[in-house]
Amino acid sequence: MTKDPTVATRKPREKPTPYQRKPKPPIKKNVAWTSAKSIESDKRINLTLADWLTVFKFIDEHPLLSQERVVEHFRTNKEGALVFTQSALSWKLKSRTELEERSQSNPLALSAKRARIVTRPDVERALVLWVNHMMEKGETVSGPMLREKRKRFDDLFKVPDDERLGGDGWIPLFCKTYRIKEHKRHGEAGSVDLEAVERERKRMHELTKKFAPRDRWNFDETGLSPKWVFLT
Repeated sequence: MTKDPTVATRKPREKPTPYQRKPKPPIKKNVAWTSAKSIESDKRINLTLADWLTVFKFIDEHPLLSQERVVEHFRTNKEGALVFTQSALSWKLKSRTELEERSQSNPLALSAKRARIVTRPDVERALVLWVNHMMEKGETVSGPMLREKRKRFDDLFKVPDDERLGGDGWIPLFCKTYRIKEHKRHGEAGSVDLEAVERERKRMHELTKKFAPRDRWNFDETGLSPKWVFLT
């Protein structure tokens, strides 16, 4: 017996209601984090450097207020409570100059709760300047490039072996501190062997230094190979 195709064989189901996803709040870039919370909570937490600078500014604007009154003001602040003790405030005031200097140390200093320990500030500053230079040129900076460049700066500044950072463990924190994002290359650019490029660069440097600058011709933009032609 042939079934009638116009007759429904299953019980109709109601379509489920579409999931109403709540929109996420917009991400504010280059804004320091804060430990502020609702005034209902009395739990003390470590404040960020930006929070302590806010407290210092309030004290400067209200020099006659006692430290106890300052603590109470921020604990009951409706815009965002900062919970800390009078002893913590007293200790932070003693190191105020150091904290204000640290606020300029790196892009994420204001959002940090503790000071980031840097064993070789001279090497780190040189590495940051190099990264900024590369980004201004539109170049992509990768983890292996950072590792190799830091090794060169270590040699340049004659850093002792016990003060050098080996491996790649320091790279993620360095990139997070200075807001450096590593982008993976794909296609022809992603197939480049960086170590092979560096070896070839050194080899070409040894070749070119044998010739005067007027005897070197760069055919890079013409698509001809090899790149360098020497007149003999």
